[in-house]
Amino acid sequence: MKIIESYTLNTQTVIFLVWIQNIQNIHGSNSPWVTWWAYEGIAGPQHWGYLNPDWVLCQSGKFQSPINIEPRWLLYDPKLRRMSLDLPTTVNGTFKNAGNNLIFTLDTTVLYNGNFSDGPLLYTYKLSQVHIHIGQNNSHGSEHRIDGKSFAAEIHFVCYNVNLFKSLPEARAMPYGVAILAVFVEITQSSENNNQALSILFDKASSIPQQNQETRVHDFNLKALIPETNYYVTYEGSFTHPGCQETVTWVIINRPIFIRASQIDRIRFLQKRQIDSQMTLLEGNIRPLMPLNNRVVRTNINYHRTVGLCDMKRTSFYEVNDLLHH
Repeated sequence: MKIIESYTLNTQTVIFLVWIQNIQNIHGSNSPWVTWWAYEGIAGPQHWGYLNPDWVLCQSGKFQSPINIEPRWLLYDPKLRRMSLDLPTTVNGTFKNAGNNLIFTLDTTVLYNGNFSDGPLLYTYKLSQVHIHIGQNNSHGSEHRIDGKSFAAEIHFVCYNVNLFKSLPEARAMPYGVAILAVFVEITQSSENNNQALSILFDKASSIPQQNQETRVHDFNLKALIPETNYYVTYEGSFTHPGCQETVTWVIINRPIFIRASQIDRIRFLQKRQIDSQMTLLEGNIRPLMPLNNRVVRTNINYHRTVGLCDMKRTSFYEVNDLLHH
């Protein structure tokens, strides 16, 4: 079994990885054991590539996500068009505590759940799922970062290429199969700024405290989770959980939505099951930053014409006119 030299592995970890390797040899990728993973410990991100032979990209891929977005290296692309977000007024779906993630899956029986197109997308992508990522505290809650700075949470709108594929499972392994729209979440003290749609979703999460519990969500205003702005950053990357398929076009919206600290704190008390059957808090489902590896990160923000836009200081994110100022 190959072990990356940059990892410092203790004896317990080495034994665990050898054990996983033996299970793979017996059962292959269909073994129930090798589908188990976590965001920390011996089954954490640094070992995902060992848990399942189908997850090798988690270890060796060069187009991995998330990344740190450095404003000074953004490439302004005048050919990037405005995103077209064609969403219904309300949607229905199932909200599940999947242990490592909170996943809102839209009903597949509905013909139209919303389409994303234009912008950097050459195809039309159908919205399939919404994932919520949080950290152990509000200072480190997003997977992507801006100039090294994090947000309180990050919401992923996971879409599949409806022109070429029939479902998200089919599209996730194929080139240009998936687009993920990322929206940052910041903390607010004002009830006026508090995003009501996100509040409803977080309240629903309180009803599914145990892993694999789920609840129905009806007539949900999903569109309200997406800020009204035409500015974004985009790059080619991967899923941020196993199997880390490098089939994702990322579109990161240049404006956050807001939630009260008390509401996001409640999510950290949702539970997940570890391999030793101990129950632990869902207080962080963030993959560490991955190397950019000379990828181009493009934007439709012409910051050369906007004073101070490229600085993107955390203390004044997303100010007036959807732009970032000093």
